[in-house]
Amino acid sequence: MAGDPTDTPLVISAGDGCFIRQAIDNMGWCDMGDYILVVDALEDAPLEGEVMAAIAETVGDKPVRYVLNTHTHYDHVSLNGAFVDRFGAEIVNQRTTTIDPAGRVFESPGRKVCMIPMPGCHTREDCVIWAPDDRVLFAGDIFGWGLIPSGGLLNAELRGLLRNTYQRLIDFDAEIVVPGHGPVCGAAELVRWVEYFDWLLETVGGMAAAGKSDGDIKATVTPPDDMLGWWRFVAWKHADALSKVLTSARRGALDA
Repeated sequence: MAGDPTDTPLVISAGDGCFIRQAIDNMGWCDMGDYILVVDALEDAPLEGEVMAAIAETVGDKPVRYVLNTHTHYDHVSLNGAFVDRFGAEIVNQRTTTIDPAGRVFESPGRKVCMIPMPGCHTREDCVIWAPDDRVLFAGDIFGWGLIPSGGLLNAELRGLLRNTYQRLIDFDAEIVVPGHGPVCGAAELVRWVEYFDWLLETVGGMAAAGKSDGDIKATVTPPDDMLGWWRFVAWKHADALSKVLTSARRGALDA
């Protein structure tokens, strides 16, 4: 990607009354008729005025009734309190609320929003938010433009969870996928990440088993050409993913 598209926050219209604030930290909001539903709440509390103004400019003077957090890391919840103070909003995440594994539905005439738990890829609290009428999927930090979202060793259980979760995301066939951070994308990037993940596992695992040194592996396993434009991928994300796979290989997790 030429330049960094997150240098300047951009409010994207994703449908009639559905908006995404694209930046380093992403959030969105949906007009539910007589109220607004917000997805995620950034990491920078001083942005409160800017965010509230953007919501009002796009959907008018309506109360925010719900704030849905894809998970509760600080960079997704810092404005939660501001929405509570201003509107008495209900904060919904897997710490505040028991969410049925099948999901919780927020519905009004003309729009439905589904909050669906998909725990374990990034945190135990992971949820995705699916707006089927707009075909918008808020994936939180499950998708990170090339990152392996978990910090755990990549044993068979975790590898299976990652692949199965990604298949669930792909099956939504979303027109717009909103990652927790960085530019929005589509379902094709989710498919490509799974291919990349499997390629890393096979290539790094094979080289480690053949006795190649860490230096040889890192020099050989370079970013795929078609992913060179992924957000911050060449700068550090490929190296991070490669390191996680290599650590897992050295500790025998890829054999489990």
